[in-house]
Amino acid sequence: MTPAYEQVIYRSLPFGQSHPDRLATLGVLFGMQPAPIERCRVLELGCADGWNLIPAAFEFRGSEFVGIDAAEKVIRTGRDDIGALGLTNIRLEQMDVMDVGPELGTFDYIIAHGLYSWVPEPVRDKVLAIAKANLAPQGIAYVSYNALPGCRIREMFRDMMLFHLRGASEPDERLRRGREFLECFVASQAGAGEDRAFLRDEAQVLLDQPPVVLYHDELGGIYYPLYFHEFVAHAASHGLQFLSEANYYDMNPGRRPESVIEQVDRFAGSDRVLRDQYLDFLKCRMFRQTLLCHGDVRIDDEPLAQSVRRLYAATQAKPTSAEPDIRPGVAEEFRGLRGAAVKTAHPLAKAALTILSNAWPETLHFSDLLAKCVALTGEEPDAEDLSEILLATYTSGVIELRVQRLSCVSTVSRRPSASPLARWQASRGNAVTTLRHARLEATGGIERHLMSLLDGTRDLAALTRELHPMLNQPEDVVAKQVEQNLEKLAKFGLLVA
Repeated sequence: MTPAYEQVIYRSLPFGQSHPDRLATLGVLFGMQPAPIERCRVLELGCADGWNLIPAAFEFRGSEFVGIDAAEKVIRTGRDDIGALGLTNIRLEQMDVMDVGPELGTFDYIIAHGLYSWVPEPVRDKVLAIAKANLAPQGIAYVSYNALPGCRIREMFRDMMLFHLRGASEPDERLRRGREFLECFVASQAGAGEDRAFLRDEAQVLLDQPPVVLYHDELGGIYYPLYFHEFVAHAASHGLQFLSEANYYDMNPGRRPESVIEQVDRFAGSDRVLRDQYLDFLKCRMFRQTLLCHGDVRIDDEPLAQSVRRLYAATQAKPTSAEPDIRPGVAEEFRGLRGAAVKTAHPLAKAALTILSNAWPETLHFSDLLAKCVALTGEEPDAEDLSEILLATYTSGVIELRVQRLSCVSTVSRRPSASPLARWQASRGNAVTTLRHARLEATGGIERHLMSLLDGTRDLAALTRELHPMLNQPEDVVAKQVEQNLEKLAKFGLLVA
């Protein structure tokens, strides 16, 4: 495995779905007592240069983070970044997964992203053995993998690309010929009917991937998709049980006819694993991000609404009305990401979603949201009702829930300040990490320079003076552009003041 990853460097990215906050939130919802993320231990297998762990280590100085990877170059790069940031609560080790033992200790959260489906069988087995042996009693493990039946389509394209690049051994040549075939396939579908559009679209998705992802994920030597029930059985053989998907919304049947959902429930009975497997069939699912815990931990079959009262909520969903009417009997629609939406006439639901939407990207604790709903509606909302509303909208993907308040702000202060980590990144390259553990490209030199200036010492006039020579425009125009960019940075979750 090492040579390929040394030849073509696979840099790590922040994966919000594997962040300890996400794992802890789902643990709480299903009745577990996960470790506080500000005082926990986190292990990542196949960490590359550590940039899925580094932002969390930067934020939670009281927690300890350990990453291992067999590729020396990426580990060295990550260590250099950690040293430059002055972090002492994270370490990266060049180590084969097969060599991990009890000496590493126990961890509250274990992450294996982009590993399981691309390694030999003994390594897959070892990943789950580590998840059992090195996981704390109330710990949670995250494992992502290619899923069937949807991955049959990816396998088809993989087979065709491998046939086309037969004999090519150099990375650049393999990439060039792999993309060459995909481009040919996409062109061949011009004018094809809707019945074949999904093939063209899937080929285009592969083409749009970063070259390094295509090289390692689709053209690598090992490619092992499997059915969800097979993965759960493998986990069970190591004393682990299925907790949830990292994206809880993915467990939702979606906008399928009620009669179909009733059939799935009849097929699966009370078996939640079987139900998810049938939904994978209906969705033709390609990829899973599954959370596991010890088999002897008692978990609830589904999230309990009362658990929501311990959490923080946020939403990117926007009302379709300019000013939502929260009075009874008036239906309002709120639309979020990936087609998620909710339409409701319930005054408390409309009030809560309006408040959260206006506060984005800030998070509000349940108790604070309840108090704001009182102020907005003029009535005393029922905490039980709000719990049910938040759980329902979380299930439908309209809101997100967290165990920790985010430190980002929704409004720009007089002397704006950006995340210190983002400022450091902006001074060195194009990509920055938001406080929501997401990667954002800052491709322009002016954008990066603005970010680096946001240390809380400059007001709008000072920022305008700094940027005026670079933009070569009237000062009032520059001031307006600075204001607009600051508002964007706030919405992306990059400002702390």
